[in-house]
Amino acid sequence: MKSDLVDACFFRRSPVLFVTFDNLASVGEYDPPQPWMHARLAKMGFSVLGLIARRKDWYRNADTPALLTSLRDAGLFEGFERIIFTGTSMGAYAALTYSRLLPGSQVLAFSPQTTLNREIAPFESRFKYGLRKWEWDDPAFLDAAEAAPDAGRVWLFYDPMVPEDRAHALRIAGPHVHHMKCRHFGHRLIRQVKACGVLEDLMSDIGTGTFDALAFHKKRRARRKVRPWCRALLGDLIEAGHPKLARQAIQHLLKTDPKAGYLQKAQARLEKASRAPVIAEDIIVTDGDPQPPFTGTIVRAQNAIAVPERKHDAKLASGVLLADGQYCEMSRTWIRATKSTPAPVLSPQEPIEELSGRHLFAGHFRGHFGHFLVESTARLWALQKLEGQVDGILFLPYRGAVRRARRGIKTFKRFFNQLGLSLPIQTFDTAMRVEELYVPELGFGWKEKYAGSPLYRQFMRERLGRDIASEGSEKLYISRARLSSQRGGILGEQVIEENLARQGYEIFHPEKHPLEVQIARYKAAKRIVALDGSALHFAAFFMQEKGDVCIILRRSKANVADYILQYQSFCRTTPDVVDVIVKNWVSGGARRTDFRSVGELDFAALFAQLKGLGYVDKGFKPEFASASEKGALISEFSERRGEDFVEVDVNV
Repeated sequence: MKSDLVDACFFRRSPVLFVTFDNLASVGEYDPPQPWMHARLAKMGFSVLGLIARRKDWYRNADTPALLTSLRDAGLFEGFERIIFTGTSMGAYAALTYSRLLPGSQVLAFSPQTTLNREIAPFESRFKYGLRKWEWDDPAFLDAAEAAPDAGRVWLFYDPMVPEDRAHALRIAGPHVHHMKCRHFGHRLIRQVKACGVLEDLMSDIGTGTFDALAFHKKRRARRKVRPWCRALLGDLIEAGHPKLARQAIQHLLKTDPKAGYLQKAQARLEKASRAPVIAEDIIVTDGDPQPPFTGTIVRAQNAIAVPERKHDAKLASGVLLADGQYCEMSRTWIRATKSTPAPVLSPQEPIEELSGRHLFAGHFRGHFGHFLVESTARLWALQKLEGQVDGILFLPYRGAVRRARRGIKTFKRFFNQLGLSLPIQTFDTAMRVEELYVPELGFGWKEKYAGSPLYRQFMRERLGRDIASEGSEKLYISRARLSSQRGGILGEQVIEENLARQGYEIFHPEKHPLEVQIARYKAAKRIVALDGSALHFAAFFMQEKGDVCIILRRSKANVADYILQYQSFCRTTPDVVDVIVKNWVSGGARRTDFRSVGELDFAALFAQLKGLGYVDKGFKPEFASASEKGALISEFSERRGEDFVEVDVNV
């Protein structure tokens, strides 16, 4: 069967059908044309439907889905016990995205690509011709990751050392998706699988439904005798800064393959590198086209000294000193919008501990959830580029409180688990000389950095809670009413809760729920109303794009611009802001509003604005507390906190 752009060849041999797609290398390779993998599958006795591309257009044409649809409607796929869509690279993209035409079919994808659309996959900088030549805006079959939920079992074979391939694969998730990581196999992974002598067994086991991941990994140990794999291994070790391991590998390989020229070249490369020690160098990551204030920079430093705050140094002084004694500016941390940490100064006799291996410098660890989000996660984006290349993550203890930081790291274990981080995370209270230290720029943070760099947003959006399904109401009110009395809030927040509940809002107290439940609620929400606070920042990581967000100010001088910038960047929506504060109350000798202050709102004005903005119905009649009840609320707050409250001007 033929069309102008795609041919289809069908061979019925068994109740198992492989639907195959060409890759860039196989287009036009055979004369006469034949389906990709046809000969191998024929030897195994499997049926084959081969989609043969006439041009290298990534199957981004109307002929492909029309052809498959017509074959489906004609009954071609009926009677098969198992249908497996398969391909590599371009072919894997086609296999994934067009598998949705037969829901429940299985997918076997080698080095899978999900799309070349730069907005969806900003990390993909290869295949420039394919992006420029073919159309990548039409939403039909645009994103292969969207097809995964409709498929049966999905097997993804890829090299996690290839950053782009890893990023594509991580976009494909679900309990039925199996990530088969084959390190040092490169983008042309299927050639390495073939060279190891396990391709036939792999295809046969997938076809018969007997594939066993552990058995596959045992079989591919033959890779150690395959020169392309050994060459890739050495290249990755040298590139990642593992000279010792690379030399050990070379000596081992010389015993079994003494005449291999690539081993001599690798030795020469190592000797040249050893004569020119690196103090520090910049690694520039251009994925997502970072714009100011972001540059995509990671500083790689050898024998740098990570310095926590110490009593004898200036207040907050901390960061990284390079091997030549210079301060690494990239390690500077901002503890608020206008205050950063000064450079540390080592005393002459100050002890310095030694730490071998390669580690990521993550900045200060902050225990408060909001500060943790803004400051302590801001450098973790670099792990997307350094996965498999670092041995651990280093945090500096805030204010030098190392015990508190260690407790906090344990407390946030569920958060790190949601990011898929299995690396050791440590903190320390003495200066530490690190064999190799990666210092990424802040990908998130105060002022203009609230937009989040492209890689930070991608890292957090793709990893954090990726296996958690949305659950809960589409209308959510995030409450502070049950927080500790030491936290700030408003008088009579239950008035907002009761009235919004009557309008169908779920009243949500995030601190009363585990992290997984919080993520599920924020994923489900299409409309959020909340007081300004940490939970509102966290919700932006998950909320659906172009949803409705209303921020009710609980304190004067709140950093509203930070929320607006974050939601515009993360969710493509601009929050509405309601300011109906009539009084600010502070305690503990404070003279202006801060995180502990309590706001008094004009509830009538509040609900009038909520009506005007469409968050409650036009005809809704809210119910308010009486004046006497409202007056008693500040006394209740004062008793709970154990401090007297005083009023400060709303402009302070």
